[in-house]
Amino acid sequence: MARRVLFVTGEYPPLRGGVGDYTWQLGCALSATGWTVEVATRRLPGPAPDGPLVRWQLAGWGRPLWSVLRSLRESGWHGVVHLQYQAGAFDLQGRIVLLPVLARPLPVVTTFHDLRAPYLFPKASLLRRASLRILARTSARVVTTNREDEWELRRWGVRPERLVRIPIGSNLPEPRDPTAVRAGLGLPAGRALVAFFGFRHPEKGLETLLVALEALPEPRPVLLLIGGAQPDVHGARDAGARSLGVAGSGPIVDLGYRPAQEVADLLAAVDVVVLPFRHGASLRNGTLVAALACGAAVISTQPRDPTVLAPLRDGEHLRLVPPDNPRALAQALSELLSDAVVRERLRRAARDITRSFSWHDIAAAHDALYRTLLTEGR
Repeated sequence: MARRVLFVTGEYPPLRGGVGDYTWQLGCALSATGWTVEVATRRLPGPAPDGPLVRWQLAGWGRPLWSVLRSLRESGWHGVVHLQYQAGAFDLQGRIVLLPVLARPLPVVTTFHDLRAPYLFPKASLLRRASLRILARTSARVVTTNREDEWELRRWGVRPERLVRIPIGSNLPEPRDPTAVRAGLGLPAGRALVAFFGFRHPEKGLETLLVALEALPEPRPVLLLIGGAQPDVHGARDAGARSLGVAGSGPIVDLGYRPAQEVADLLAAVDVVVLPFRHGASLRNGTLVAALACGAAVISTQPRDPTVLAPLRDGEHLRLVPPDNPRALAQALSELLSDAVVRERLRRAARDITRSFSWHDIAAAHDALYRTLLTEGR
């Protein structure tokens, strides 16, 4: 049985974004198990990284993509088409939701990286949500990365036997010597370091963190901002390394976008990583998984249903505080920054639990899924 898979993704390196990094990591892991992995994505601003073959760079998600599908059918291509769906990665365009129908008879797997509805036309809110239901119901299988999205898809009428939950993994390498990283920042040796990691979306809660830091006594910790503004389709401009003076919030060093190895080293080197998501933490948050895998002591925010974070447990693998609550966040920061023993316990537990999110296991789950589909097709 030929083992071929075509990833259709709106992001792919060197474009910056979690879906692109995820697709590259998954493609590399599948290639190591014997799968031939090809990629159809938007036009890239530079060369793609080593790994899966970027066979098609498309100008859009309408006619160019349908031409690719037609050429696959005419050439006798046999394999699985796998859509890595995130509305923002496809410019909120609705045409991509028709992929499972237009690809027939090729089986289409759709991974929902979020359930954000695409834009169709003004005053089309009901149709926008219906378009996602069409995508979910016409896909041969639907992959979710977390429990809350799986429950929502079931409410949409997707049959349980067609749903597969596969967690995301860290898109960062193993960290190196944290001591050398701290020294390289040129900061006083005894100064506490707190990091915020990710794009600067309002829902990421950076403003809440700034208010919480302002409530801490002097000397306040140095805040490292790792990551940049939300990228456009051509990639974000690098903010560069610069110090920012924000009145009353203490010293801030904005490191901007950094290479993956440097980010991993920084997350392991700081005292606390704070990810104060305004809607609560989720296992769909790649920054959360990456920080834990790097062995960071993490403070994040409580989801409405704490069971959606399983197997992560508050107080054992990370600290959770209510969203949009600077006072609670400041209290948690104060406690962790003053207790190195607790921080180290969280670090060890975080590293241990995220071994269950390894790319080897993620690739094995996809391998089993694809084999089932190809057997059904025969």
